[in-house]
Amino acid sequence: MSNILIILISLACITDFQEAFSINGTSSLKILQSYALSKINTDRLNVGLNPLSLSDNKAAQYHASEILQSEILSHWSKNGLKPYMLYSLHNGTGYVQQNIGQISYINTDDVMKGMTSHSFCTSDSRLYCEPLDPFDAIDKLENSMMFDDFLCCHDGHKNNILNKLHTNVSIGIAFNEYYFVLVQNFENNYLRYNLSNENDEYLLEAKMLDPKKNLQLSHISFYIDNLPNEREYEVNKNKLNYSMGDLGLIVSKPLEFYEQYVQPESYRIIEAENWDILDDRINLSFKFPDDFVLNDRIITMVLYAANKTMNTSTHDTDEGTSPREVVPLTSYVIHNKAVLRFD
Repeated sequence: MSNILIILISLACITDFQEAFSINGTSSLKILQSYALSKINTDRLNVGLNPLSLSDNKAAQYHASEILQSEILSHWSKNGLKPYMLYSLHNGTGYVQQNIGQISYINTDDVMKGMTSHSFCTSDSRLYCEPLDPFDAIDKLENSMMFDDFLCCHDGHKNNILNKLHTNVSIGIAFNEYYFVLVQNFENNYLRYNLSNENDEYLLEAKMLDPKKNLQLSHISFYIDNLPNEREYEVNKNKLNYSMGDLGLIVSKPLEFYEQYVQPESYRIIEAENWDILDDRINLSFKFPDDFVLNDRIITMVLYAANKTMNTSTHDTDEGTSPREVVPLTSYVIHNKAVLRFD
């Protein structure tokens, strides 16, 4: 997952105070989001990738607004939700990967001491902090993510922006005079599906949105996280990146009667009760093992598909074939009986 990006603005200490920057009356959050999208798509088009569409999922904006209140840049929400949990709660059905960045006049240590950019910039009449221009802030953050990301984050932000598998992005923007935060939630939307539970048997009915992508379902993975709460936030809020929870279970295609899956030590592989795939339509059913107890945990379902397109980042095998990419299609949180809501 992508790392956190922080840009600290240098100060100009002068005696004259200038009026704070304010957005033109014709501007709005949608205009800023469209501008941020244009910067992303310019970077993608420059390397030959398809442009992304703006997603209407509200998780990124919720997250940005929450960060603005605390000025603590974190992938975790204040109630302990990871990005894919928050995305799923806002009715997201694809797979999501997050970039976040901020522009601030103070560093994290100052924030932990209770200081804010506003309190710092107004603490001394001799100190002048230039009010932030949100369009300029978007330019600076996008440029840093693309061209100054290796030392900070091993190009995690850049790789997320230039991931050829992404189809959409939802953008969260929140700011005041002296602080700006940007949240980019990149999405893979290849599948429309419905998951239901009847007598402890899960039924998955799905349809590939674009058959031309040549995606074929490979397996379903289930990741396990602690229940989200304020303690989870306090423990994890300063981490520079996040990941899926612990892999607990994989549901895969039924084998012939004389075959069986080799069981890893850290998770289990089970066969689906039904595995019916015809062209772009998918109908599956499966049951969790009786000892797969999850009443006090969060379960996230990730469907993976094999991409028949050649993976250019790997070499061909001796047989002349190329390894297949595995494409994550969902990051959907399953509400088990003990977890009806997260707050």
